[in-house]
Amino acid sequence: MKAVSGQYWVETFIQDVRYGVRHIGRSRLHAAAVVVTLALGIGLNTGIFSVLNGMLFRPRVTKDPATFVHLATDVLEKNQARQPDWPFSAADYHAYRASARSVGNLAAWAPAHAPIDNGSESALLMLVSCNFFSLYGLDQATAGRLFRDEECAEPGSAPVVVLSEELWRSRFNSDRQILGTIIKLRRQPFTVVGIVPARFAGRLRGRGIWIPYTMQAAVFNGEDWYGDSDAHWLTIEGRLQPGQTREAAQAELNVIASQLDRQHPGRQTTMVVTNGSMVDEPFLRGKLVWLGPLIMGSLTLVLLLACTNVTMLALSKASARRQEIAVRLSLGAGRGRLVRMLLTETLILAAVAGAISVWMAYQVAQFFENQAEPVWNLAPDWTAFAYLAGITILAACIAGLTPAAESLRVDLAASAKDGDGLSVGSAVRGGVRNILVGAQVAMSLALLTGAGLFVNAQLTIFSEDPGFETRQVLVVGLGGATSAAFYQQAIQGVRGLPGVQAVSPGEPPPMFGNEGGVATDEVRSPGSPTDSGVRASTLVVDAAYFDTLRIALTRGRAFREGEHAAVVVSDALARALWPDQDPLGHTLQSSKGERLEVVGVARNTKSERFGELDGPRLYRLPAAGSTPDVLMIRFAGDAGSIEEGVRTVIHSLDRGLMPRPRTLDDMRQEMALTFWRLARLVLFLGAVALLLAVIGIYGVVAFAVTRRTREIGIRMALGATRGMVVRTILGPGMRPVIAGLAVGSVLTIVGVYGLTQVLRETPLAVSTLDPLVYLAVAIILLGSAAAAMLGPAWRATRADPVVALRHT
Repeated sequence: MKAVSGQYWVETFIQDVRYGVRHIGRSRLHAAAVVVTLALGIGLNTGIFSVLNGMLFRPRVTKDPATFVHLATDVLEKNQARQPDWPFSAADYHAYRASARSVGNLAAWAPAHAPIDNGSESALLMLVSCNFFSLYGLDQATAGRLFRDEECAEPGSAPVVVLSEELWRSRFNSDRQILGTIIKLRRQPFTVVGIVPARFAGRLRGRGIWIPYTMQAAVFNGEDWYGDSDAHWLTIEGRLQPGQTREAAQAELNVIASQLDRQHPGRQTTMVVTNGSMVDEPFLRGKLVWLGPLIMGSLTLVLLLACTNVTMLALSKASARRQEIAVRLSLGAGRGRLVRMLLTETLILAAVAGAISVWMAYQVAQFFENQAEPVWNLAPDWTAFAYLAGITILAACIAGLTPAAESLRVDLAASAKDGDGLSVGSAVRGGVRNILVGAQVAMSLALLTGAGLFVNAQLTIFSEDPGFETRQVLVVGLGGATSAAFYQQAIQGVRGLPGVQAVSPGEPPPMFGNEGGVATDEVRSPGSPTDSGVRASTLVVDAAYFDTLRIALTRGRAFREGEHAAVVVSDALARALWPDQDPLGHTLQSSKGERLEVVGVARNTKSERFGELDGPRLYRLPAAGSTPDVLMIRFAGDAGSIEEGVRTVIHSLDRGLMPRPRTLDDMRQEMALTFWRLARLVLFLGAVALLLAVIGIYGVVAFAVTRRTREIGIRMALGATRGMVVRTILGPGMRPVIAGLAVGSVLTIVGVYGLTQVLRETPLAVSTLDPLVYLAVAIILLGSAAAAMLGPAWRATRADPVVALRHT
């Protein structure tokens, strides 16, 4: 009996497939519209899911990712705050490598930057242990060789480098004679011994140069971190030994960590062994908790919009098949059997759309791989294909069940007379279609608002005054120089150039190269207890800094040369420490215990995040004898001539330096273009949502007008004007649109909150409280909906009353 039942199901399914294929062949235009709409929704979803899966849930290794481990730490030191993701010292690395039995091939690495051949542009360096390449699955270089074990045995003994193929092509013009030649990193000679292939998985920070980690002091101005057991600067990764688990490895490594902590009284280390993915990192989980749901939520809205459009197309098709369904029911066909038959047709179309979506998913993943500077393996895997299969079936069910159910709501008597046998007319007036239109508008509102906020933020980047001069200020790097006399001669020479108005050695604003913009230094009133003060960011600048960047002083003056105990504070810091007092003359205490006198108050700037005022800030002179990395030069006139003059002056003082001056505005525009890539993606999703919503609204109204042709003709025969007819159509049509705006507002609030959480620690501050964005999006949606309705409404006004009366 079960075998017969199973055979019956197979036979009827084959019949449904054959019938579905024949029916699709008779309505190819409708089928093409369904396939394209579903493919757009499913393909985008799967492609972005694959990107998120590759970036967040997979380790960045291509060889045997199941055994890869990343060591993360949580360190609590005496009298200090807990430090998540605390790096390792070289001594710690050697201890773990010697003692651990559950993990092997432990490798260490750390990023750095240094100018190549004394140029002003810094290149990315990766200081690595010599087994780093084998850990990331590379056994042989494209040209030359990789590091040998003995080159990581003694500090400073192996000045050799390996180049990435991308840097070899762009910086060294694919010179095949580069092997064995000398290049200089921060004026230190290194021999090129190899080139690694393009897209190597170990290109963790971008195209750059690998050097043995034992050469650390050479590229850090002689600072010896390698030999300092208290210097934490290394990341450690490795492979599980056969038969071992991450849990077992974590337990063993925590025992070793406890033993090492005894050598550092007051330190307590907790070790976490992860699989190397971003989402598995303890200190990143809180930051990523909103990212996946926000992105996939947006794409799910696009998928639901596509399904809603297909549903409305199918509902219109169902109305045309009312006689066929009535006949089948009259002949005794079961309603469940008919639902399965109708749903099979949608499943066939969804399967075709799913096949197209496979191609789209690969294209989307490839696009993001090409955009990302570090290497990410984003190609779809079995997880992505399982997701694709799941959402294809889900989309088919969402798009097909409602039309199938509506098709069965047939008045057999009316259908036999060729009347309105379906209850679709009532659905148009106040049922299923209105709900679908409202849902489309609600989802479109959420997506368009996100796009509007990003576009508004992008416009802010390009147009907003940051509070300091950017167009007429050049920044020139001098990282390759070491002599204090050189700096004085360079400053004097540049000041003598025609058009130069001010020169300031020191740190540029945070987003333009200074890593010290984070508010980590506590300042407080003298005698106050620790943690009772204000966290502020500190910029080390000279007395000409404020004049060079034209940062206005609201009170007091700038410090003078040699006035090392004097500081200038920002308005934000002054209000935080002395809200109702004049800050001039007050003394504050730094986190190092120094007592500093406030001589001036500078206005707040917007240099840490685009579109947001900086937090509390402290400006002070550099320590005696220190040398700056950059010069900032305010000029009048054309930047090109000043740039050439600056290069000439510096090159005349040191033939080895090849500076590349750039304006702050050029650097700002370059960073803005990086964010524009993200804004374009969000804008594209918003445009797709708007297009799908407009198409859906047009289809619903056009179908409704077609069903009401007789009614409209009679109204016109009884004296109704064209304006009255248009209002008759627009009034009911706009109700679900307005309802959708109301529901979409709630959805938008949730989405905007998630957006602010995701962007909270990025340089881009998206203003979520700008009423103009919300008003503009609502007007766009209302206007687009009205425009979609006007076409069918205008056609309705041309209905011939005589023809309508003949059919009553």
